[in-house]
Amino acid sequence: MKTILITGGSGMVGRRLSGMLIEKGYEVIWLSREKHIKAEIPRYKWNLLTGDIDKDALEEADVIVHLAGVGIAEGRWTEARKRMIVGSRVRSAHLLLDKIKELDTKIDAFISASAVGYYGATTSDKIYSEADAHDDTDFLGVTCFNWEEQAKQFTADLGVRSVSIRTGVVLSEESELIKKAVLPTKFWLAAPLGKGNQYMNWIHIDDLCRIYIKAIEDETMEGAYNAVAPEYTTNAEFMKGVADVLRKPMFMPRIPEFVFKWFLGESAQIILKGSRISSKKILKTGFKFKYKKLSDALQDILIKKKKNKLKK
Repeated sequence: MKTILITGGSGMVGRRLSGMLIEKGYEVIWLSREKHIKAEIPRYKWNLLTGDIDKDALEEADVIVHLAGVGIAEGRWTEARKRMIVGSRVRSAHLLLDKIKELDTKIDAFISASAVGYYGATTSDKIYSEADAHDDTDFLGVTCFNWEEQAKQFTADLGVRSVSIRTGVVLSEESELIKKAVLPTKFWLAAPLGKGNQYMNWIHIDDLCRIYIKAIEDETMEGAYNAVAPEYTTNAEFMKGVADVLRKPMFMPRIPEFVFKWFLGESAQIILKGSRISSKKILKTGFKFKYKKLSDALQDILIKKKKNKLKK
């Protein structure tokens, strides 16, 4: 089986994807801050500041899955934070490309994360598809565009198949979104955030990882694909869905937009804005979502996994 090199492997998605790949018989290795070859998943060192990457990792890799990047939704977007967001994604991909050229080694595919922020921070009636242009007036729109352009360079410079996975809100028991939505709901404080009519383009973490695996295995996949569930869900519907699964009422008035803008500044747009994103392109590849409905995804994350923990 092929060896899959993952950047950002220790993150929420990286850990789950690694486990699913190993279950399928793949060899998985990570690029990490520290080298630890004898770890359960071997880790090879890279350093973005010095531009160093352990050449053994690149020589072993058949496919690179590029998940590395500092959190977009963590705190205010200061100018320093913005530089970190861009650099940890775009500059790191550029470094990988340069090192592969330098070593003259070959890989079969470069699969990169991206985000639905590509389409910009807007709430409208439009349903966005991969054919739509990025929002060149929006920080995330420009960041995602540059992120994907760097992935395309693997094809332009090396003839390597490249895929960008434009991801929505990832639903997992480990996700900060779920934790922040569940806590007030447990205390009967669930409420829509902002106007509540903004769409939340969500995906269950297992479906997201299955899309990555399909991108690894399906050689016809190239370019950008939206990784969002087929069901369109507003923020108000999402919060109501959490309350319903936890069997709690939702009667609190919506939390005004200014609260989020006060604390988060520009980054509040992640919470307060959102239009519908189409999943038709990934469905046309033959991919089948296991979690098509929010209620099923939340049931799995909030109830089934809780029961499994109690059994242990």
